Amino acid sequence: MAYDFDDETGTLVEVARLYYEEELTQKEIGERLGVSRSLIAHHLQRARDRGIVQISVVNPQDACVNLEMALQDRAALNQVIVVPHGHRSPKLTRRAIASAGAAFLDETLADGDVLGLVWGRTVSRLVELLAPSRPRSIDVVPLLGESTYVDSYTRMNELVLETAAHFEATPHFLLSPMILGTSELRDALLRDPAVSGVAGFWDRLSVACFGIGVLPPAPGQIPYVGEGYTKPLMASGAVGDVCGFHHFDVEGNLLDTELLDRAIGVGAAQLKGTPCRLALAGGVAKTSGVVGALRSGLITDLVVDAELARSVLAQLE
Repeated sequence: MAYDFDDETGTLVEVARLYYEEELTQKEIGERLGVSRSLIAHHLQRARDRGIVQISVVNPQDACVNLEMALQDRAALNQVIVVPHGHRSPKLTRRAIASAGAAFLDETLADGDVLGLVWGRTVSRLVELLAPSRPRSIDVVPLLGESTYVDSYTRMNELVLETAAHFEATPHFLLSPMILGTSELRDALLRDPAVSGVAGFWDRLSVACFGIGVLPPAPGQIPYVGEGYTKPLMASGAVGDVCGFHHFDVEGNLLDTELLDRAIGVGAAQLKGTPCRLALAGGVAKTSGVVGALRSGLITDLVVDAELARSVLAQLE
């Protein structure tokens, strides 16, 4: 192929195309065009000088900041943290979200606060990654009982104990299942001092930390209330939940399900009365669940990955 080297622009464009688009080396381009490597280097520099080639450095964090601002404004949240989505492994994405959540708690919690936790894969990872900058004189409480689903082990009280150990705080344990057989049994347990002592903290929570469940369950997600409730809940319009049993549709309407009268856990009104309600979620499979949760008013602060943030914004808009 012949090239007219008197046409500088055409030459510069062709050299730039071979180098940047076809990814040939300067030596390979020189051999193809029959010129020296040093001349190819000169052409590439001339192409940059004339604006034929424009090089920009993209910081993924810059894109995350834009997503944070857009999502914070669109969903009227206090704070949104978006972590870059460059991980092929969901576990690594979950770790990045958990790490950001751990830092958020360290910055937010103050002496005298009451921190409430809900078990979940991301919250569990967050607790493992806690590295507080200083001890905190706080109370740490579970926001619901242990799952009664036989195929899951929620270790709710273990998370409370581990979190309290990190902050050198005071743990409080709830020795109760989450879902009882009848509302009468639930009411009786709530009157028992072993349960009422912890439940009393739910009216004066400072910070609540929880994940966002989604229906149908995301890959690897274990329904907190068990698979037997999944189909009926979806039939009622549920797309997700927070705290295991507060289900909502995609418009954010809280659903009056049969679980509410039999559950040991923080009430929706108590949750909404909590000044800081931090939710963690990762993966586009949770889009509808996050959208419904945002519209429900149950969340004040959010940590998500960039891919999920874009998907949520698209659905909100």
